[in-house]
Parts: sequence; C-alpha cells; structure tokens
Amino acid sequence: MTKDRMETICGVGLHVPTGAVDSALKGLAPRLKALRGARVGILDNCKEFADLVLHGVAEVLERDFGAKIRFWRKSYLGIPSPYAKEMAGSCDAVINGVGH
Repeated sequence: MTKDRMETICGVGLHVPTGAVDSALKGLAPRLKALRGARVGILDNCKEFADLVLHGVAEVLERDFGAKIRFWRKSYLGIPSPYAKEMAGSCDAVINGVGH
C-alpha cells in the first residue's frame, strides 16, 4: 500500500490517504448444498423497513427449510458491521438487508 502523501491547501498541510487499489477479481463464496438446517445470520443495517423484509425472509427460511436464524442489528447504517467475524464463525450463510 502506498503511504499517505502530503498536500498543502490554502496553507494547511493535509495527509491524503490514498493507497493502492485492489482491483483483482475475487471468487464468490461456495453455495450451500442445502438450506435445511443451515445456520443463517441476518444483518439488519437499520435502513427503513429492512427489519420487516428480513423478518419475512427469516420466517420463510425457518418454516420451509428448517433453517436456524440469528439476527444482528447495526447501530447505524453508515458503519461497517462490527459483527462480521462473529457471523463468519457462527453462520453457514449471511443475509444483509438494505431496506428500501
């Protein structure tokens, strides 16, 4: 990664945090072989109506596929998920809701 560069704007020194961009293609996660009994994490990102949609999805996954559902909710939509590692360690799949 490239180090920050310094620029002076209107007499004020600023650090410009531009680094190398990783544009390499990444593979998708492998599909689950089955939803039956899968541990599915659902992340509500706090957008309006996301909770309604996600609870509906959870209901179908539980009822029709016997999935085990666990919810997480971010405190604010504009932050990265503080639950990513926890979800990765305890879920077979994750659904991230975005609301409307």
